[in-house]
Amino acid sequence: MTSTPFLVGLDVDGAGAHPGAAAVAGLAPADLVGAARLARTVRRAEHAGVTFATFADALLPALPGSPSSARLDAVTRAAFVSRTTHAIGLVPQVPTTYPEPFHVATQLASLDIAASGRAGWLAAVTDHPGTADAYGRDPVTDLAREARDVVQVVRDLWDSWEDDAVIRDVATGRFVDRDRLHHVDFVGESFSVKGPLITPRPPQGQPVVLAAAGDVAPSVRDEALVDVALVGGTDVAAVRAAARVATDHEPDASPLAVVDLEVTLDAGGRTGAARLAELDAAAAPGTRGPWGSGALRYAGDAAGLAGLLAGLAASGDVAGVRLLPAALDADLPVLARDVLPALRAARLTAAPRAGATLRQTLGLPRPANRYDTRPRTVTRDAQPAAAHA
Repeated sequence: MTSTPFLVGLDVDGAGAHPGAAAVAGLAPADLVGAARLARTVRRAEHAGVTFATFADALLPALPGSPSSARLDAVTRAAFVSRTTHAIGLVPQVPTTYPEPFHVATQLASLDIAASGRAGWLAAVTDHPGTADAYGRDPVTDLAREARDVVQVVRDLWDSWEDDAVIRDVATGRFVDRDRLHHVDFVGESFSVKGPLITPRPPQGQPVVLAAAGDVAPSVRDEALVDVALVGGTDVAAVRAAARVATDHEPDASPLAVVDLEVTLDAGGRTGAARLAELDAAAAPGTRGPWGSGALRYAGDAAGLAGLLAGLAASGDVAGVRLLPAALDADLPVLARDVLPALRAARLTAAPRAGATLRQTLGLPRPANRYDTRPRTVTRDAQPAAAHA
């Protein structure tokens, strides 16, 4: 087994990744945004040994005028479950295209504090012109360049407070060492940011950054901007090839490659193929969402999925998968009962350990602060912070 266990992420948005999931499950809008349902889903994922949960987001409704498009923003949902979970990584999707980078940096730093170092950021791009209208901005034409600038300045802002900037010296009334706070003075193609951030440096130094391969242009500073690259493809050969391309960098700058995998499992006495056909028939035309966006797809029984994941783990090309369950209420129980236990029994995966940061769980080092010039030793964790069941 490799030093870092095979990673298994799970998207926990709404009724499931398939646009017909809410209709088939008969869930009302209040159910889709209900706190109890969200907490129950993420706790079940954590108890099943899922490495991290992602929370999809979009400013525009999945289907205009449809009540099934109801959702709360992703950072709010992740922050809520940060207090009801202890080990699972929490990775909200936050677009890079139109939101203010300063606010993005503040929100994610605050989430990392609330989650005791378990936060990540799924940095997404937004190409729908209606989103630009909603923000009152002209459409961004170079999405990858804008994503590059936003991710870069957010990372700069996370470093604008050195780790020991907060001193809390009650006797002298000094709570912050102002010499440990820094202006970032970032100038991008379409915006500039002065800094520093209004939030101290996150517990991880920098939360883990995930992005679809190719969404974020390479840094002009010759440094890594993305920690985890999400790849897709029509078959295993295609995703392995995409993973090799995504990680074709110098070792210190190469992201982990994680495969996006749409899953419809045999459940409730029905085959995955039959369930998928029902979901396809129930989906309203024109619905926007993560399903059908180029991810690898599997429909079948639990044993077949476990075999597929074992094969990916053995390939050496990918570090893990992010599962996009077609319908959470049907697919998550099968994953928790049959698939993940089989992978742990084969010693391919491991449950994240309570108290570990997401970086430790993924085997990633804690980044040095770019503004702290004092001599420091930064080491990669010798062993990932995960525990075999």
